[in-house]
Amino acid sequence: MKKALLILSTFLLFVAITPTSLAHIEIDYRETDSCNILPYTYEINITNTHESRDIFRVRKPRKFSTWMSVTNSFMRIEPNETKSTEITVKAPRNIELGEYNTQFSVISENYKNVSASSELCFIVLRDYSMVFESLVLEKVDYGPGEEVRAFVTVENDGTKDFEDGEFHIEVMKGEETIGRSEKGFVLETGKSKTINTHVQMEEYQPPGEYILHYKIRGAGHTIKSGEESFDVLEVVDYKTNETTDGMYIVRTNTIHAQNKGNVVEEKNIEKNIRLPLSLLATAEGAEQRREGFSNVYTWNIELEPGETTQMSYEINYWPIYILIILVALILYRTYLYMKAPVVKKEVVKSEISEDKRILTVSLHVKNRFFGKAKNVILEDTVPSMARVLDEFDTLEPSIKRGDETTLHWKLGDMNSGDDRVIHYKAKVLVESVDELIFPEARVRGSTDGRTFERSSSKVRLGI
Repeated sequence: MKKALLILSTFLLFVAITPTSLAHIEIDYRETDSCNILPYTYEINITNTHESRDIFRVRKPRKFSTWMSVTNSFMRIEPNETKSTEITVKAPRNIELGEYNTQFSVISENYKNVSASSELCFIVLRDYSMVFESLVLEKVDYGPGEEVRAFVTVENDGTKDFEDGEFHIEVMKGEETIGRSEKGFVLETGKSKTINTHVQMEEYQPPGEYILHYKIRGAGHTIKSGEESFDVLEVVDYKTNETTDGMYIVRTNTIHAQNKGNVVEEKNIEKNIRLPLSLLATAEGAEQRREGFSNVYTWNIELEPGETTQMSYEINYWPIYILIILVALILYRTYLYMKAPVVKKEVVKSEISEDKRILTVSLHVKNRFFGKAKNVILEDTVPSMARVLDEFDTLEPSIKRGDETTLHWKLGDMNSGDDRVIHYKAKVLVESVDELIFPEARVRGSTDGRTFERSSSKVRLGI
């Protein structure tokens, strides 16, 4: 019995201690065999060699805890899985120079007795160091008399403050020095700063390419030097004014241009003329283009200093007068047309009687808006495939029979707004045709001593 209890106790103890004894943590990180100059970031790889998921905690050394920051302090890692975190080390200000060694630890949350540690080595330097970030000119092109202003941005990435920083610039054209300038500055550790200074150009500075040489100095030596180019523009000062001659038929506008500058250069003189005047404008020697509701006329000129020239464009009003006359004629003809009566012809009824088709034709004469029409006569023609029946409910016409039958009605005088409606009947003689065409009806007479004649449209009737 005692032997069995001893064996059981031994087994339980083995089961209890086996997971702990088998559990361990694998850690590796880059550059483990070298000391790195701060600031520096270490990549730490942690592998879970347990048979179950575990949570691992990265513990910083107490002495250097304010120096270090950990990206992921706690990581949940599956069995045989590897995850990474980063430890960034930055030295506080005013720390002593030298080499430092310490250890960090990785601890298992599931197995309290399981941990691993590894050593970090890093170096703290105290020195002067300045990073040149950029130099920017205020503009690319300058005119005579302007300031050439330059901006430089620098950063102190060292461990000492710069008390005697200097920013020097020198502007040159070829071998000639145009001007110099310098600006002193102080730059604290870990700070960046933008410094600017300028060189004043002369009022009549010649055009061309210029070079700005720059230099950044500090702690008794040159940090950065270089050059940038810029242009001084040619200045052509054209003075223009405009005069006008003529008003009613043709208006001539003259643009007077004078070169008030000191160089010879081509220049475009533009004139913008909006609708509707742009439809009437002409400009000799100018290029023309359309912009929206305007025509833009451009003259290209080249003048010596002090030289003058003239450009002209014309506004031709005479097309407006011609248009007014044409519109007046159209209105007058329309007025005359509206004074005379018009006739409308249509078949208003179709019926079968004694196996023949009987058509009732309507002629509507209307004197519309203006004046009185005299001796109005209405005339209509019936084709040979139909015969007029002597049945007239309204005014009876005079009839002239032949291959075609012609009907005449004397309507007398018609005042403005009068209507006359005439009906007559016609029997269709041939039923085999698909379509019967009635010629147009005509009305004629006189208004204000002028004769008129108007016609209706033809009538097409399907049989």
